[in-house]
Amino acid sequence: MPKTLDDLAWPRHTERLTLRKQEPADADALWEIEGDAAQNRWTTRVYEDRAAFDADRGARAASDLVAYWDGRFAGVLMVAQKDAWSQAEVSEQAKGQLVELGWRVATWAQGRGLATELAREGLAIASEMGVHRVEASCFIENAVSWRVMEKVGMRRESHTVKESLHRDGTWHDGLTYAALTEELRARS
Repeated sequence: MPKTLDDLAWPRHTERLTLRKQEPADADALWEIEGDAAQNRWTTRVYEDRAAFDADRGARAASDLVAYWDGRFAGVLMVAQKDAWSQAEVSEQAKGQLVELGWRVATWAQGRGLATELAREGLAIASEMGVHRVEASCFIENAVSWRVMEKVGMRRESHTVKESLHRDGTWHDGLTYAALTEELRARS
């Protein structure tokens, strides 16, 4: 059975960032990102207001890590552990074997390579957890995200045609990138 985020040592440090699990004191900083509809054009959800965000924050705290740069909130790294798909007879071995990554960078910190730094650390965390596979997905128009996925060595595994319904009411193509943790370990 792979480890969970709770089994790892926190905080973690990258070249510029300190990452850790969320604390109640992070709520205002998180709302700065989550409450900005323009910045969340490609995210799964835009919150109507702070109350809706606060109601959902507890559920997301299990997978969303906060990142600080020189003491200033710089972004969020989602490391969502899931069960890998399996046939029924081997479903126990698939439990917790997949990590889905996602990232958001504060407006002030964009364009400085922090998304790449977050994604690399997400891959390192997944590898340390001992999961089998890491995935990240995006709308095809979100070129910043898929370029980050390529930059960190993830493989484009699918390009789906108009399978993702955007909140603007239009259907968009989607991309999924992945890496096996055995590949990540072989690289390092």
